[in-house]
Amino acid sequence: MPEGQGLRPGWAETSNDKPGPASEIFRRISRKGPITFAEFMDVALYWRDGGYYTSSRNIWGRGGDYITSVDVSPVFSRLLAREIHEMWLILGRPSDFDLIEPGAGRGWLSKGILSAAKDHYPDLYPSLRVSLIEKNRFLREFRAERTTWYSDMTEIEGPLVGCIISNELIDSFPVHRVECRDGIKEVYVNSDAHSFREVYGRPSSPRIEEYFRKVGITLVEGQKCEVNLDAARWIHAATALLERGFVITIDYGLPARELFAPERKDGTLLCHFRHSVNCDPFANIGMQDITAHVDFTTIVAEGRRSGLELTGFTTQKNFLLGLGILDELAGPASGIEACDKIRHNQAIKELIMPDGMGDAFKVLVQHKGVEKRDLIGFSFKDMSRCLF
Repeated sequence: MPEGQGLRPGWAETSNDKPGPASEIFRRISRKGPITFAEFMDVALYWRDGGYYTSSRNIWGRGGDYITSVDVSPVFSRLLAREIHEMWLILGRPSDFDLIEPGAGRGWLSKGILSAAKDHYPDLYPSLRVSLIEKNRFLREFRAERTTWYSDMTEIEGPLVGCIISNELIDSFPVHRVECRDGIKEVYVNSDAHSFREVYGRPSSPRIEEYFRKVGITLVEGQKCEVNLDAARWIHAATALLERGFVITIDYGLPARELFAPERKDGTLLCHFRHSVNCDPFANIGMQDITAHVDFTTIVAEGRRSGLELTGFTTQKNFLLGLGILDELAGPASGIEACDKIRHNQAIKELIMPDGMGDAFKVLVQHKGVEKRDLIGFSFKDMSRCLF
């Protein structure tokens, strides 16, 4: 049972008698005592009645809480279509090529890939079958030929030949929070009448300590971090769905040796609310995003255990440079056309800036049932940094 007070109380905006994720969290704590942070995060983000990702709120783009690469420029989807076309060729030009996007949101990424395939890869386009996986029914607006929406990956019948692609998905999986306090202690969430606070206790699952043994990490005293147990389950499920093909994972994150380095003593948990960033998950419950960086070492290792091999791993900047993003830059112009071209070029710059999206996002590709090949996306070699 958790013991000891946490460091920071947090005010809940929702009272016990008002419907919402905060009320559900209060209810669970009052019924069974302190809950894991993972359970808290799951309710805040995914509870059926008003969770952040299950509500009708607009959370993406300029009018939402944060911007994704898909929002920045259509060039992002267009370049990914080039990589997917290469994968289709490597797989032997199958007549049915499944493109599966878990956490599809509005479906804009797959929509852009479909559009680019139709315009630039007419040999690929007739083979594409698109499966969009999204829990939020309010987001299923995009409709196109050979496109189907699902609520969960388990609804899709495999094994399939194709590509599973996720963009900013795994960083939003519920995480367990732990701290080294004379051994590994787990952070639980407790409450009083109007607020939540952190308390500490023994790990809720032996898999938490096993997690650190698998990646060869020993935390230092006072170090706090996040453990994403759902990431391993997800990559196993993705592998099982494929007979042959590729898995592309694009997300915030680092290899374990960097993610759990002693100098990163407070972990990576961040909350996004109206284009501002904070570190208080107890504020704006159900109204703000909660994320933690992805441990790509675990994704690679767990993928290998289930049959996926490492194809390549790099930064988004290097991946897009390999795919030819600089060729997408607009040339000189004048008048109104010049303003449009400047905006176009600024968006491309935003996608690859080293101190922004370019290095913050990583691209991991894994393959199954096919010999390893050098993909175009990994053709740009940045020798200044070895990620794996």
